[in-house]
Amino acid sequence: MQHAKEKMKDGASAMKAKATITQAKVSEKAQAATARSHDERELAHERGKAKVAAAEMELHQAKVVHREEAMEHRLHKHGHGHKKDNKHGGGH
Repeated sequence: MQHAKEKMKDGASAMKAKATITQAKVSEKAQAATARSHDERELAHERGKAKVAAAEMELHQAKVVHREEAMEHRLHKHGHGHKKDNKHGGGH
């Protein structure tokens, strides 16, 4: 179940990153189209590459967070699941 949640979160993060990348590329093309010189077009291209790189970095950071949450869940689940509770007469 946790694996499915992790995959869903990764998918949502990927969709967000792809949307951001597409938006950056569209913005880059618009800036390049309105540029008056070769230098302005190059600058628009560099800005676009920077935005794409930032979106990809954000995607990888989100995936790391998802993995950490899954690991924490597994450790919490298994760490407390095997202890015996002798206080209340219950236990495993």
